[in-house]
This record gives sequence, structure tokens and C-alpha cells, in this order.
Amino acid sequence: MSIPRIRVSQLKLFYEDDQKQPILDELNFELKDHENLLILGPSGCGKSTLTHCLNGLYPRELDGAMQGDISINGVSANNFASGELSLQVGVVFQDPETQFCMLTVADEVAFGLENKGIATTEMDVRIHEALGLVNMTAYKERVISTLSGGQKQKLALACILALEPEILVLDEPTANLDPKAAKEFIQTLDQLQQKKQFSLIVIEHQLDGWVSLIKRSIMMNTNGQIFFDGILHDGINQHRDRLEKLGIWIPRATKIALAIEKQGAYFFNTLPLTINELASYPISYNGLDKKKTVKADKRLLLKARDISWSKRNTSIIKQTNIDLYHGQFVAVLGANGSGKSSLSKLLAGIQKPSRGTIHLDDRPMKNWKEKDLRKKIGYVFQNPEHQFIADSVFDEVAFSLRLQEYSEREINNRVEKILNQCQLTGFDDYHPYTLSQGQKRRLSVATMIVDDQSLLILDEPTFGQDAHSTKQLLHLLVERYNQGTSIVMITHDMDIVHHYADRVLVMEKGHIVLDTTPEQLWNYPVGKLNQWQLELPKEVELKQLQQKDVGYVHT
Repeated sequence: MSIPRIRVSQLKLFYEDDQKQPILDELNFELKDHENLLILGPSGCGKSTLTHCLNGLYPRELDGAMQGDISINGVSANNFASGELSLQVGVVFQDPETQFCMLTVADEVAFGLENKGIATTEMDVRIHEALGLVNMTAYKERVISTLSGGQKQKLALACILALEPEILVLDEPTANLDPKAAKEFIQTLDQLQQKKQFSLIVIEHQLDGWVSLIKRSIMMNTNGQIFFDGILHDGINQHRDRLEKLGIWIPRATKIALAIEKQGAYFFNTLPLTINELASYPISYNGLDKKKTVKADKRLLLKARDISWSKRNTSIIKQTNIDLYHGQFVAVLGANGSGKSSLSKLLAGIQKPSRGTIHLDDRPMKNWKEKDLRKKIGYVFQNPEHQFIADSVFDEVAFSLRLQEYSEREINNRVEKILNQCQLTGFDDYHPYTLSQGQKRRLSVATMIVDDQSLLILDEPTFGQDAHSTKQLLHLLVERYNQGTSIVMITHDMDIVHHYADRVLVMEKGHIVLDTTPEQLWNYPVGKLNQWQLELPKEVELKQLQQKDVGYVHT
């Protein structure tokens, strides 16, 4: 009987500030040679903490206690020297920026290879190959700080792939990637695994694309315990109600199938995991959600004319014009590196354009005082840690309210209400940096929606969120939208665009190349969508497949 690549035995982990409630509770599982494993669970259940245990960061860097044992290839993790385990277990963390320590892309990939003692001649080959696998060869000499969030995610992946570890652990690896890049990355992993023969663990909320690659899944509850270990398809069918209650994401096709069952239109003996599988059933599909109400308000809120912006001699935004109106829900789409985040910071007044002008309420943005501007425009960063300034969750949300001189009673009421809406009740005294990545994201949104700004700009607000948290966040944004707030959201989630946006801006190479409605966007040729690195929402894809009359049905 072969020795498993990973064996986790009776693993319990506590943080220093809470020795009674474990983050991970009695985990037991094994990972075999060349096996793929998908770990599912709600935000904050300890999935990312587990990765810190698997690569040796915990217990060495743990302010707390760890019980049980983890063995890698039959050797206890405790017997590895500091840093040695990371050469066998390559981990790409949820926030890629935490892994970088060099200035340029090439130097970052080279850093790990140098530590591993790879010869210079072989190093050049590995750098070129790794960057090619994630389509980043053209960025080899770029300064890392000039990359987009998605490009940084690709770079973190390239750094680990270059080391050729026996075990690869990926924490939300496609969360910051555009739809086409995410699909290509999963395909690349599949091809690479066939060639390199590594074992793979993926922690992921968005399952579409992974179901064809990964058959086995571990499912965790909010208490950091495993309640299922087996075939993914079986787990989803056996625990369909529990998954929904816990807020664990399921494939979009499965979600549509469950909604069809609730409508009484059809009952599935075995829930489908892909749209192609769902389309083969004899169902009549007419849409699952209510039609969006498109507002006719054409009062101009913000106007940008001929704005351009460059960073380190690299042109990011190029002569762009945009009008934003009161009461719109605008989705900003495009490939990684197309300029979405940079444009959003210009519109929020966080970054000043190199050229051009921006007017807010008919007044040049440069004439607005910062304090007054923040009362009009709220901004949620792609990396939530970039906006935290207080030492507790409560004070973070209360900060802007105190600046506006609300009474402490009113502050307490508003903060507690918003923390409850963002599923952060009980975390009042926690330092923001001690939260999970999903909790940090919800806190960053809470700090913005606690105010009554006219414009909210959000950069990937649902990144790292479980299904329940995402639903709650979108509900809060819709409430603000219905009250007249304009929403501008950067997202790679086409289903969110389909159900919530009334206007779409598509960016390509620093330009807005399309300004339209979601319904009109889905009618564009597939080749054009591919050019913009977009894909169809799953419901639209299902309709199109049904219209083609697939010619076979389940019986």
C-alpha cells in the first residue's frame, strides 16, 4: 500500500484570542499520489487556515495552538526545517500580494528557483515556461506594482509552477481571473498535471470549470469540521439542502436545477453539474428571476472627458469618456489588465488623471475637498486591506460616522445593524487583519454602505465570498440602488451582471470599447466575447443550448 502524499490526523487549531473554539476541529483526511481534491466550505470555516498548516507556516508562525499531526510523504511536518516543506507543498494564497518580495515579474519567479538551488541555465527555461503557462510571458520585465489584480494572481501561480512541487495547493486560484483566463488556467492545470504528475488541492467558491477536473471533495461546516469526504457529485446530491443552508457554492447548473425543482417544473433524480448536462433534460426553461427594473433617471452624476493615466511610463487608461447617471447599476467588464481598477480609482477621485477632466455634480473633481468627496463617493478596493485604518471591526465601520459627528447612540445602532447584515456580528472587537479573506471583504463593503453616498464603486466585491454572503451583499447593494444610489461594480461574474446590472461597460487595453445593456451584450458573436475575455451567463448559455435542440434527452 503506497504512502499518501498528505495525511492529516486529528488536526485541531486554536487562535490565541480564543482557546475555547477551534478554527479547525478534528480534521482527518488523506491525499493520494496524483489525486485531485476540492475543499468546499462557507467563508470563515478555516479553509485558508488549513493551507497554512499544510505548507508549514503553522504552527511555526501561529499565535495559538495546534494539535494533531500532518505528514507529507510519510514524514511529519514537524520534522521539516523552516521553509523546507514549502518546496514540496507549493501554496498559492488567496491574496497573491502577500507572496511577493521582488520588484519585477522575472525576478519574482527566479527568487524561489534560486532558493531551491536551480542552475542559471535551467532557471531561464523554467521562468519562460512558467510564465507561458499563465500567459504572462509578455510581462516578464514588468514591475509587479503595475500589474492588475488578475495578473498578480497569474504571477503567483507561475512562481509555484516553476518550482515543480509534488503537491500543489491553490486557494481561490481563479477568483481574480477573467472568465476566459479562468477556463484556460483550469485546462492548463489539467495538461500540466498529466505531464508533471503532481497532487492537487483546490480551495474554491466558484465551482464551474473545476467539476470536470476534480471528482473528490471535502465539505466543511462553519465550525471547521468535515461533514463529507467523497465524490463531489455524490456530496452535492446527498447534502443539497445542507449546502444551501451553509451558503456553500454549488455549480451554476446545479443551482438552476434546484430552482427548477422549486418551481415544480421538474424533479431531478441526480442533480446535473454542468450546463450541457442540464440542457439534456426535457425541461422548458423561461428564466428563474424577476426582470430587472431599468430606471429612466437621466440626471448626470459624473462626467469624465478625455481622461488618461500612466504609471511608471506604462499607459494604463487612454483618452476615455464616460457619463454616469443617478440611479444606475453599471457593471465594468474586461480582461485582466484592461484597466478596470485603474479607471474606477480615477472615477472615485482616488487617483488623479494624467490628462483630461472629471466633474462630479457639475463641479470639477479637483475642486472637491477630500472630506466632502468621500460623502458623495464610496469605494471598495480589490484588496480590502488597502482601506483598513482602525484597530477593531467596530471602529472601522464607525470611522466615517464619527467624522460626521453622529451621536454614539446613533453610531452604535448603525454599526451593529450593518455588521449583522454583513454577517460580522460578534467580530466587533477583532482586528480587521485577523479576519478571514471573505470576512475582510464583507468588512470593506460594510465601511462603505454604512454611509449614504450618491455613488458606490466596488472592485470585485464578491471575491472570496460564499454563496450566502454574496447573496447578502448583493441584497444590500440592491437596497441602496432602489434608494437612488448609483452602483459601479467591477466583476468577472457574468451571472451577477445578468441579474443585477442595467448597463455594461466593456474595457480593452485602457479603452471603453462597448457601452450597452447586458441583454445586448449576450447577443454579440462568441468570437467578440472571447476577444474581451467574457463568457455567457449560465442561464443564457442554457437557453441557447435548448434552442439548438440538442437531439437527446434523459429518460
